[in-house]
Amino acid sequence: MAASVSWLLALVLLALPQQDETIRDFKKFFRKAKDPAERAEHVHALEGIDDPGVAQVLLPVLTDDDPMVAAAALEVVAQLPSERARAPFAPVFEKGKPADVLPILVRAAGEGGWREFLEPIRELLGSRDDEIRLWATVAVGRLGDEASLPTLARLATEDKRTAVRVAAVDSLKTLGKGHEDVAGPALVAALDDAELSVQTAACLALRVVRVKEAIPVLIRLMEEAEGRIHEHLYPTLVEITDLPFREDPGQWRNWWERAKDRYELLSDEEIAARRAAREKTNLEYRPARKEASFLGVDTPSERVIFVIDVSGSMEESVVDRELFRERGFHSFGKLDIVREELLRTIEGLGSNVRFNILAFASEVMPWRRDLAPANALNKRSAADFVRKLKPIGGTAAGELAGAGLVGSSGLAKGRTNTYAALCAALGVAEEEALGPATESAREVRSSVDTVFFLSDGRPSVGRLVDPDDILEAVEKINRFRRVTIHTIAIGEFQKDFMEYLAEKNGGVFVDLGR
Repeated sequence: MAASVSWLLALVLLALPQQDETIRDFKKFFRKAKDPAERAEHVHALEGIDDPGVAQVLLPVLTDDDPMVAAAALEVVAQLPSERARAPFAPVFEKGKPADVLPILVRAAGEGGWREFLEPIRELLGSRDDEIRLWATVAVGRLGDEASLPTLARLATEDKRTAVRVAAVDSLKTLGKGHEDVAGPALVAALDDAELSVQTAACLALRVVRVKEAIPVLIRLMEEAEGRIHEHLYPTLVEITDLPFREDPGQWRNWWERAKDRYELLSDEEIAARRAAREKTNLEYRPARKEASFLGVDTPSERVIFVIDVSGSMEESVVDRELFRERGFHSFGKLDIVREELLRTIEGLGSNVRFNILAFASEVMPWRRDLAPANALNKRSAADFVRKLKPIGGTAAGELAGAGLVGSSGLAKGRTNTYAALCAALGVAEEEALGPATESAREVRSSVDTVFFLSDGRPSVGRLVDPDDILEAVEKINRFRRVTIHTIAIGEFQKDFMEYLAEKNGGVFVDLGR
């Protein structure tokens, strides 16, 4: 009898869902771990486990004090593979508590495609909490919720937070095709937003959600607006109309005054057919107003920062001397070339431009704490700063190191801290940039809208060194800021990182040569 009872009990236990062994180990060891990197590794060990226990153990970790650990928890939670695995989060969506966890889960729902929570997320578009409203705005776009279009149109033009307006415009871009009557007026209104990031997002959205009403506004802005927005106005007009006019506001204005009453937009299919017929004969467009030009990259921006690598390797000479001689350079040290061009650039800055210079190796050395107007005095001061730039940890440091005096050689200070330099340029503390709070309704403003980043090597020191990690972090920092990052590479090294950095941040990549 006892044996049969034991057998029946074993069958019952086998029928009950068994918690994954990794989850049990996580409960046992996570609290004991003290090092942030080790704790983050413990969190990542839960990836891919289709068990509600993952949601249960990670719910409190989403608000961990360490940003690296909290970011790891968000990443794992967003990838939970089934509604069953995500079921423990249902009470948070229903009750809105814990309040500090709700915006993080809304964000995870958008990133992970959790459609079972779409209804409560849609309701959160009206939340008074900026973070909840921001991530609900992002999520309904990602989840394809066309029912949210009227609310998104209102948020795109009326919300007090810049990040929310940017997110709303982005979601209108995703959902607005075929619903131009709802999305179009809001996108056109967003062209006149006070913030460049919203204007930029609106231009990009109108290239997809094409409406006739945007044409006169874009022409007016070409005539009246100042600064970097000019990079986006002409390409947007071309995408909407497919007309071959150059970047001449007068030509566009004359055409519109004659055509506005009878003009009808071409369909996407008609535009595709026209472009296929022309093949590669489309005119290349470039901004006509060039307030700053650095090493072949032009920008109409009036808020520019130059980030210059002065690590030890910048002391080396370029290999292709003849190439640089043909370009008009007289010295062939990498920093000499950069210094010569940067001095020319500073001299040519318009009086309406505000600028700064950051030199970096292992540490970041700014010329000014913030952007400064390009007046005669500041230009002279900046030029003096540039002339005094020297490679840190170069030949002399190497000789000292060879003599066994590594500590005094400066070699440690002459490495390449790319992550610190980019964080400084974007106005974000390095430690803050590692966590989910980086992409925040309260963290969107930036004094700079264009960064020129020049380096001669891969990252070698800093909080983040792996190029993929740096790309991911910068993408988060810049998600709602929309700062353009141009990259310039000089020397012999693998340049994929520099190319991707520009590509992912709306910039131009220039390879100066070896």
